[in-house]
Amino acid sequence: MVAFFILTLLGVPAKTAVGTLKMIIAALTLVSSLTYLKAGVLNLKTALTIVLFSLLGSYIGSVFLLSIPEEAANFVVMVFLIVGTYFTLKAPQGEPMLSGKLLQSIVGLAIGIYIGVLGIASTLVVISLLRMFFRVDILRANAMAKVIIFFNNFVAFINYAKNGSVDYSIGMLLMLPVLIGSWLGAKTALKMDLRYLKGVFVGISLPTLVNLLRNLGS
Repeated sequence: MVAFFILTLLGVPAKTAVGTLKMIIAALTLVSSLTYLKAGVLNLKTALTIVLFSLLGSYIGSVFLLSIPEEAANFVVMVFLIVGTYFTLKAPQGEPMLSGKLLQSIVGLAIGIYIGVLGIASTLVVISLLRMFFRVDILRANAMAKVIIFFNNFVAFINYAKNGSVDYSIGMLLMLPVLIGSWLGAKTALKMDLRYLKGVFVGISLPTLVNLLRNLGS
C-alpha cells in the first residue's frame, strides 16, 4: 500500500504503478522466502504444490471474476481477515480438514482466485488460510505465504512488463530499501516469540479492517 501510494504520488499512471508494484513485491517476497528457507522453517515441497494451483486459480480469477464490485471485494477481505485473526489468536488444533495433495490443491486454487480477483492484504489472507486448513504455526504460515505471493506476483510482473507497464527506474529506487526491510523483517520474525508474532499480525489486521470498513462506508 505504501509503495503504491508513493508511485501514484510521483505521477506514475495507475496501470504502470501496479506493474511496478508487482516487480517490487516479487523481489521482497523472494528475499523473505530465501531467508526462511535458509532458516529451515519453510516447507518448500508443500508450498510449491500450493503455488502451482494458486497460479491456475489466479488465472481463473483474473479472467472470470474481475467484475466483482469494490464493495463486495472489501466485504470478502474483511471476512477473511476476521476469521484469520481468530485462528491466529487460537493455537492450531486437530487434524487438517483434508489430507495430502487434495487439500493443497484446493487451498492453492482458492488462494490464487483470491489474489487474481482482489489481491488486497494478500499476505494476511494467505497466512489465515494456511493456518485454518493446515494447522501450522504463524511463522511457517508466513514463510509459505511469501513463496506463494512471490510466484503469483512474478508472473503478473512478466505480463505487465510485456505490455510496457513497468517503470524500472522508479521501481529500482524503491526496491533497495524494500529489500533491506524485507530481509530485516524476516530475520526479526525468526527470532521473535510466536506470541509476539501473533501480536504483529493482529496489529496489521485490525487497521486493515478499519480501512476496509471506511471504504465500504464511502
